[in-house]
Amino acid sequence: MPIDMRQKLSSRRLAVINGLLALWMTCLANTSFLHHLYTLTPYNGLKAGVFLVSAFILLWAYLNLLLQLITWGFLARPLQSLLLFLCAFGAYSVDTFGVGIDVGQIQNLMQTDSHEAKDLLSWQLLAYIIVIMILPMFWLWRKPLESQGFFTKLKERIYSVVLSIALIGIVAMLFYVDYAAIFREHRTVRFTVNPTNSINAFTNYFQRHVTIQKLPLVRYGEDAKRHQIPQGKPTLMVLVVGETARAESFSLNGYTRNTNPELSQKPLINFSQASSCGTATAVSLPCMFSGFTRKNYDDELANHREGLLDVLQRAGYHVTWIDNNSGCKGACDRVTNIPLLPHRTTTWCIDGECQDDLLLETFNDYVKNAPVADRVIVLHHAGSHGPAYYRRYPKAFEKFTPVCNTNAIQGCSQQALINTYDNTILYTDYIVAQTIDTLIKDAKDYQTALWYVSDHGESTGERGLYLHGTPYMFAPSQQTHIPMFAWFSPNFAFTHAQAQQCLKQKQSVPVAHDNLFHTMLGLLGVSTSVYERDLDLSWCE
Repeated sequence: MPIDMRQKLSSRRLAVINGLLALWMTCLANTSFLHHLYTLTPYNGLKAGVFLVSAFILLWAYLNLLLQLITWGFLARPLQSLLLFLCAFGAYSVDTFGVGIDVGQIQNLMQTDSHEAKDLLSWQLLAYIIVIMILPMFWLWRKPLESQGFFTKLKERIYSVVLSIALIGIVAMLFYVDYAAIFREHRTVRFTVNPTNSINAFTNYFQRHVTIQKLPLVRYGEDAKRHQIPQGKPTLMVLVVGETARAESFSLNGYTRNTNPELSQKPLINFSQASSCGTATAVSLPCMFSGFTRKNYDDELANHREGLLDVLQRAGYHVTWIDNNSGCKGACDRVTNIPLLPHRTTTWCIDGECQDDLLLETFNDYVKNAPVADRVIVLHHAGSHGPAYYRRYPKAFEKFTPVCNTNAIQGCSQQALINTYDNTILYTDYIVAQTIDTLIKDAKDYQTALWYVSDHGESTGERGLYLHGTPYMFAPSQQTHIPMFAWFSPNFAFTHAQAQQCLKQKQSVPVAHDNLFHTMLGLLGVSTSVYERDLDLSWCE
């Protein structure tokens, strides 16, 4: 090869480096995207192979075009390094858990605490970081870029951009109908393209987040008041927010395994067709307390408007939040928050992550010492939070075996993963049953009731998906079909006899997080102009 040609193809020229990095990203960070396209093509045999080659060329041209347009001057290598960083973590998430990177996933990430983040660390993640990010970054930074005149660099950049556009055009002419059909019918495929999925998701998240931070708090339900004062004892309502529990793993809902041996012995009102507002805590938790329905949910407004707990507090209830999770996502910002008992952490916590027995003990201690008054107490479970399911329950609850004793769940068999997940449901059954037992004892001072609802469900390998957070319109039932049930003490049931009958009539009809806000207002006798009777499950004609 002539010397001048070798010089033009020198790997220290920025335009050439961009092309090589695009090739690296295409080959190593986008295998899931290419696999998805291959499985979705209508072709077989040789034509399917040709289509896959066209997808490879299209993706390389797209990434090369991106790199050529954004990498200039002294910022070129930092930007290239950032894109490699996004590729490594994005590829790990897409390949390992089968999730696409969208604004919802970034919202989950930004609201994840250090303990949850640590559960995601694994040797597989380290391998992705080394191969996809560190190795090319070492090559990228080990020598300075070749010094070139401005017009020389611009000419090379133009040639590369024209090449990318030409290749995109050729592929479009040959397979436009196929690509248009795939991306129109399977919109989540675009969330698997690294690193542009992360770029778009972070951009959208921060644009919304900055807007929300500047908005003042909007008061809601300012006319709230108690319109039905129960005779005799004050009310104690415990609202249990479960974490990552799915309805199909509850034997209360027909699951063949007995995951609810204790709750099945309680007189529950069980809603077998309940749906979540979202597929991630960052959406479902604020949504269920907001007063919005899922279809009308406005994340921006909900994050700077009062919610259910504010309305109940204004009506005269003492409202308390006790958390064994990553916080309330704004739902409890203006009510009393009680920390977990610090002297019991050595018993129930490992590396800062605590099992729900500590939440139960904290609740028992709080109720025992709090003055008798009308109260609403929210208990936020750690529940079945993954991927380290095995850390969510004590060894005594390891009934279903073999289990997946690692957070690298993709290395476990699906049955072992389901076994481990089912053990977390078994433990949740125990914790909620013990909470009810406490309320039975407290019935001497209170009219007691409990309402349990999970924030969202979980995928454990079904359809190749793991964890949660899939965009709602594409999410499987495992992530949206949630457990929800109520328990009333005899004295609460007596003073709410009509409401109890109405609730029982709706046990088998579709219900949702949409109903929580208005049902709580109805059960707790709160009158306000923001109450909607049609969404109150405790009301019927």
